[in-house]
Amino acid sequence: MQLEEKKVRPVNLHQLSYFRTLVEYRQFTIAAEELHISQPTLSNSIKSMEKELGCLLVKRSGHQIELTEYGKMFYNTACSTLTVFDQGVKALHDKVQSDADYVNLACIPTFIGTYLPRAIKAFQEMNGGMPKFILANQISLPILEGLVSDKYKMGICSYDPRFEELNFIPLYGERFVVAVPPGHPLAAFETINPYMLTSYNLITYGDDTPIGREIRESLADIWADLHIADTLDGEITIAGEALANDAVAVVADTILLDSFELRRIPLNVSKDTHKVYIVYDPRRQLSHWYKEFGLFLQKDLGKGLNPRLNMLRSSS
Repeated sequence: MQLEEKKVRPVNLHQLSYFRTLVEYRQFTIAAEELHISQPTLSNSIKSMEKELGCLLVKRSGHQIELTEYGKMFYNTACSTLTVFDQGVKALHDKVQSDADYVNLACIPTFIGTYLPRAIKAFQEMNGGMPKFILANQISLPILEGLVSDKYKMGICSYDPRFEELNFIPLYGERFVVAVPPGHPLAAFETINPYMLTSYNLITYGDDTPIGREIRESLADIWADLHIADTLDGEITIAGEALANDAVAVVADTILLDSFELRRIPLNVSKDTHKVYIVYDPRRQLSHWYKEFGLFLQKDLGKGLNPRLNMLRSSS
């Protein structure tokens, strides 16, 4: 005959704590006072636990209690369990406190190496040197993927409709321009209409980047007539390629172009500005520093302004 195994109900942490305290003080009255509960509540908790475990843990002898053999065994288990739990709570609390002192921020190169250092310095001066910043230099797609995976907590990058779970807050804009060497035929113009590009080899961003898709949408009416000679992932590589090969770059007008001897001409399209956003995952728990720093950036930059304008303004 096979005996049915008795199911043991789980013992909760309150019961373990009550039991440990009772053993330490050896009296229900004193232990109840220490726990700030009534004596009947403590007594009922111990009886309930004994019933759940199927054995007696304590023997009552007058005002004192003594541990049974089972009680001595279970006391060690209760103490080690509560110690591990307390250590886990402390470690978690320490981690939360530590994270609260940091802002984990990933930014596109045009932001992290130009405007951002001054902004961080100004923000920390307003807040007694806090918070500390953990910075990552990335293009938009790895930033967005990192936000979803919780590698980063906040991002400064382009919008991508594929990341519906993220919140995008407009921060500033970067104008689309045509960048050419000074001796190029297009360098003589003050503005460039899209049809003027059909005769030239173009270098721009790839379709796998948010800004690349924006440029393609802006030039959708004539895209089939354009000759895209190469696609690259950033302003520095695009500008270098255009300068070396006397080609035409369709690119965002960022401070990274300043080190290249290129003439930058506004591109006359309806959607002529690439927007950059503050991005975060609303499912994540963020400290107050993230909201405060985001508001600081919005106020400092102003709606629709390029960081370069603020850099020039701060140095004048």
